[in-house]
Amino acid sequence: MGLSIQQSEFTPEEFDRFAAKVRTDLTALTRLLDRPGFGEGDSSIGAEVEFYIVNPDLRVQPINTDIAASVQDPQLTVELNRFNLEYNLSPQAFKGAPFARTEQQLLEAMQRINQHAAPLNGELVPIGILPTLRQSDMGAKVMTDEPRYHALSNALVQQRGEPFSIHIGGNDVIDLEADDVTMEGATTSFQLHWRVPAHRFADYFNAVQLVTPIALALASNSPSLFGHHLWDETRIALFKQSVDSRSPNHRTWKHPPRVYYGNSWESSKAAFKPE
Repeated sequence: MGLSIQQSEFTPEEFDRFAAKVRTDLTALTRLLDRPGFGEGDSSIGAEVEFYIVNPDLRVQPINTDIAASVQDPQLTVELNRFNLEYNLSPQAFKGAPFARTEQQLLEAMQRINQHAAPLNGELVPIGILPTLRQSDMGAKVMTDEPRYHALSNALVQQRGEPFSIHIGGNDVIDLEADDVTMEGATTSFQLHWRVPAHRFADYFNAVQLVTPIALALASNSPSLFGHHLWDETRIALFKQSVDSRSPNHRTWKHPPRVYYGNSWESSKAAFKPE
């Protein structure tokens, strides 16, 4: 999400300045990618893990800011909803047993964080969608009180112009609407970061795109939402629809959704370059 901000409302002039800074950043990134030797070094992996926080009854416990304040670990951050936390693992050299080392680091972090969560009747649960989550657990009341999250929700709601529509098929179809983006916080994930040679970025990216569907099929762990038996991996549809800011009234609008798989292969690191 980037650096913290101090406000959630912005003027048109501030948006214009922000857009100009983004273009400047992209230009700087292009120059870095073109610099001889940029990105060279030993391969490594990192990861970030998102958690639910539950109480002893396995219901969501909205205490992320309390836990973060108690732990005081810069690698631990709050997430969109008050019952979510994220831990950013330290990079590991991609040799030997990097995944075992990553697992050990994660288990140690969870144990340490849970020591601070326990006095608050909380415990971390790393799972895609919590089976005991209820629709009444969602809504504006559960959004973490940080300006950046309010700004994100306000901007997407304004773009869409009407409530977000959630429709997911399965054995027990679900249809509902949301007035904010907190439904996105119902989905948590384990995200790997892989440092690769810059000049071979496209090769690695395309290879990962090929194997991702297989890994996803093997790791599916969110077959339900609010008691509805849906997709084996419901997070895909929920994440896409919960932040889809495209207006349903613009039927001919070809702009892609904020969350999608892309539509082509990469051919070079030029994929980073601004148009």
